[in-house]
Amino acid sequence: MEKNPYDILGVSQAASKAEITKAVAVAMKRKQYPVDVIAKAQRSLMKSSERIIADYLRPILPTVKRFKYSDLSALDQPQPALTLLSEFDGLEQAVAKATQEVKLEQECLSIPLSEILNEGIAACQEGRYPKAIKYLENYYHNSHECNSKDYIQAQMWLIKAYKMGGQMQRAITLCQLLTNHANPQVQSWANKNLPLLSQEISRV
Repeated sequence: MEKNPYDILGVSQAASKAEITKAVAVAMKRKQYPVDVIAKAQRSLMKSSERIIADYLRPILPTVKRFKYSDLSALDQPQPALTLLSEFDGLEQAVAKATQEVKLEQECLSIPLSEILNEGIAACQEGRYPKAIKYLENYYHNSHECNSKDYIQAQMWLIKAYKMGGQMQRAITLCQLLTNHANPQVQSWANKNLPLLSQEISRV
């Protein structure tokens, strides 16, 4: 079986071209391999396309050596005791609580719309943007008072939740919708924030 170029030159896979050239001179002096074999190994490692093949063919794991010892008395030793660290006390309860919260957030919301809006705003203020988006979207799609203060507030907070939650395109689409709102103050807010959102998405 033909030896790997790395083994012939005695270099590692991280070797630079200068190190390879130096290794060629050393290999020539050692005369362990014929000159043509050393030259071929050099060509293989100098060309990127051929070096990839050499990397692929080089075994990653060392050769498994035969077990030399027959003394297995260590296996008869008692297993060490497992001591849980105090900082992990209550870990299972915390995981269970977090799982329950996720489950509740995934279920259909059955609370009044006013509470859904408050929960969505609170979640956004706390940085819990997936929950904020879920609650604010629920309010946005189910409230029929499109010109009410709460409805406008829900839209504005939803734009922020979309932005902070990484859903920039949705934030821009909703903000564009508000630029045509009947309320001049809402229009002004949307026209002020739309360019900022567009700058954000252009950086991504």
